[in-house]
Amino acid sequence: MKYLTLILSVFFCNLAQSSCEQNVDQIKTHYINGMFTDSVGFILNKSAIKQFIQAYLIQKGFSSEVTGNHNASEFFVSQIFEVGKHKWEDDEAADAIIDFLNGEHRFLTNRPQIEKLGLQSFLQDISNEYQQTLNEGTSIFGLYALKELLDTCSRVILITHSQGNFYGNAIITEMYNSYKFPNKYELFNYPMLGHMQLASPVDIPGGPIASVYPNVTGHITNSEDVVMSLVRSTFNSVSANFQSQVHNIDKSGHGLVDSYLNGQDGQPLEIAKQLTAISVNLIPYPMHPQHNASSSAIYQFGYSNLNELLDIKFHNDSVYRYNNVASSIYNGLLTAASQGTYFNSAIRNQHAFTKLE
Repeated sequence: MKYLTLILSVFFCNLAQSSCEQNVDQIKTHYINGMFTDSVGFILNKSAIKQFIQAYLIQKGFSSEVTGNHNASEFFVSQIFEVGKHKWEDDEAADAIIDFLNGEHRFLTNRPQIEKLGLQSFLQDISNEYQQTLNEGTSIFGLYALKELLDTCSRVILITHSQGNFYGNAIITEMYNSYKFPNKYELFNYPMLGHMQLASPVDIPGGPIASVYPNVTGHITNSEDVVMSLVRSTFNSVSANFQSQVHNIDKSGHGLVDSYLNGQDGQPLEIAKQLTAISVNLIPYPMHPQHNASSSAIYQFGYSNLNELLDIKFHNDSVYRYNNVASSIYNGLLTAASQGTYFNSAIRNQHAFTKLE
């Protein structure tokens, strides 16, 4: 019985491992709310995000199931004090990011040199700047939730609003600093986690990740968002980047649902556009375990329709990524009577490639 249990556990472990890469084109979202949002408001907001995805993004590969964790509302004075503390930490982190960029900006377009610079060590330093925020329950639950989502090998986009953006910057930084997929690849090397900020009071939306991987973060703040205007005049923060008008339904211009998700000045289309762009700019880890090949040369292969990337592992254990591979070419490989012959005629010397391993 003991040996049967061991065999079954290994079998199901391998099954989970091999099926994980199949989820590479699934897009999941997680939400963290802003200040003065009670538990009922949080549930309503999460439901509104689900409806937004169903209306604008369901055909883009987004899952309509939205997860989230509640940033609990507090007494007015405590809430303001907490925001001030978050803003101070975010300012300190932003200063460190700017110092780094000013000193080594030319390296940010060259991945091998980034590795030599030890940017992961830099991320650790930035994560330390966010330590108080990361020790709060909202961040702890957020980190756990994102880990659970990424453990499915899906793409994940964190959606944050207002004060939730402080938590977002801290959480995204820590995830890129420490997370590894179940297949042991590091998130830092394969950015499958994005961040969409709405009504942002931070200095740099996305923090250091926005500097390293600028296409996996997004940001929209209404020009007539009264709350964010007050934050900018008091603390300084990122500028508004969306021209809006004052509407009776929400004169503050700040509400997640009325002024952003259902905004009357084109905000929904802009948010959907940015979320779509983030999703296709997330770069998958090696996907070769998706399929075992029937070839003397090819061992395994896998494909992302969103990125048009084909990963092939050969019997010598080398792994190559082929770019701009149409789905018809992938399907041809999948169904070819001789996959090695098909590779030689339709893929080899036909597509740019990168050696992954």
